[in-house]
Amino acid sequence: MGRPPLPIGTYGKIKVYQVGARRFRARTRYRDYDGVTRPVERVGTSATGATNNLRAALRDRGRETADGEITADTRVAAVAELWLRDLDESSRALRTKITYRENWERHLRAAVGQLRLRDLRVSSVDRVIRELRERSGNGTAIHSKVVLSGILGLAVRHDALDANPVRELTPVRGRRRSKKEAATLTEDSLIGLRAHLRASPAAVRHDLVDIVDVLSGLGCRIGELLALDWTKVDAAGSLSIEGTVIRVPAQGLIVQAHTKSAAGMRTITPPAWLMEILVRRYAAAHGEWVFPSTRGTLRDPENTRTRLREAIAGTEWEGLHPHAFRHLVATRLDAAGLSAREIADYLGHERISMTQDVYMSRKANGANAAAALAILDPGQSVTE
Repeated sequence: MGRPPLPIGTYGKIKVYQVGARRFRARTRYRDYDGVTRPVERVGTSATGATNNLRAALRDRGRETADGEITADTRVAAVAELWLRDLDESSRALRTKITYRENWERHLRAAVGQLRLRDLRVSSVDRVIRELRERSGNGTAIHSKVVLSGILGLAVRHDALDANPVRELTPVRGRRRSKKEAATLTEDSLIGLRAHLRASPAAVRHDLVDIVDVLSGLGCRIGELLALDWTKVDAAGSLSIEGTVIRVPAQGLIVQAHTKSAAGMRTITPPAWLMEILVRRYAAAHGEWVFPSTRGTLRDPENTRTRLREAIAGTEWEGLHPHAFRHLVATRLDAAGLSAREIADYLGHERISMTQDVYMSRKANGANAAAALAILDPGQSVTE
């Protein structure tokens, strides 16, 4: 198998040759934004000087290309590299940067990377998005549309396109979910789910019992739950949600120091029964994380979702997603008479409309939410 090509806008290993008494040549291969790899070299009076001169030339070469070389004949892959570079330097969330880059590399590069900007039409872009939706799902299609819109928006700003063809597409709509895929929770079905998990050796071994109990009282995202460390829990009755667990390529699991939105950074007062679970866990804890992996390290949200799917496979709860607990908590708080603002702040929603439109069927850090969720106490679900 041949060596893979250099990413656009990057260079290979720098080699230095002595060509005179005090004369050195530094040479490398640079892949320009037209996709062609060309040799670039500079000289100096020392090996270090020649290398520094070459690196300065490569830096300036990249800047010159980025500042004014996008035309209608530029390939989409070249514009994508510029857009992704700007994305990396932006203040967007790390998880967003990773998701968008992975989407480009996995799905869009092969589909449109070698096309020239002048070849893109609304019909061709629409076909790409539709094929991705059919092949890889609605989520992939939505992300691809966002990424491609950003790339082509950059081309518009450089006058290489008159308009962004992605903006003319209809909204991406997914197929209707089956009943199993759209599994929901009610207060009654939660009782049965808890009993099922307590009777399952695998669920107990993977610590799913407490995870489900705490999710049903917090309604937080699974990544937020697994990012909780003991410094965020106040035994007096509150806890702070201030991050989420994500996986970074070549680095592994980390705690991103902020949640999905600014509103997600919140301190709440959970119901008393939930705090009792956390106090019990703290007494037996051997590390910093409230819900660690079996090795005491950060726990992977995706692995946790997988364990839950395995534990409820073949049951009436099959297809249940951890987000169902957010819906359950919102429904319970709504039934108890809390305002949309109070519910949104307890769940960490940036927009109240999201709570009303999606979760209901500002920071509620007082007793209202805790009192409303008292009915979901797992102790009331267990037969004495």
